[in-house]
Amino acid sequence: MANITIDLGVAIEEGGLKRLRESLQKMSPRDEITIRLESAYSYEEEILIKELERMGYDYQSYGGRGNDFYVIVKKRLH
Repeated sequence: MANITIDLGVAIEEGGLKRLRESLQKMSPRDEITIRLESAYSYEEEILIKELERMGYDYQSYGGRGNDFYVIVKKRLH
């Protein structure tokens, strides 16, 4: 089981989404991706969650220290 961390920073840009999509496609069934972004911008979270739902992944989101916001992504097992 691998745990990959992707830091999207303050604003989610197309390059960050592309990197995320590439990492998601390479995931094995038991791998996890941890995504970090700034929690102060909730609309950024919405962009990320919509993308994960569109691609059919399970996720859990939570706040961290300060302005950090994290999303743990797993492959949806059917």
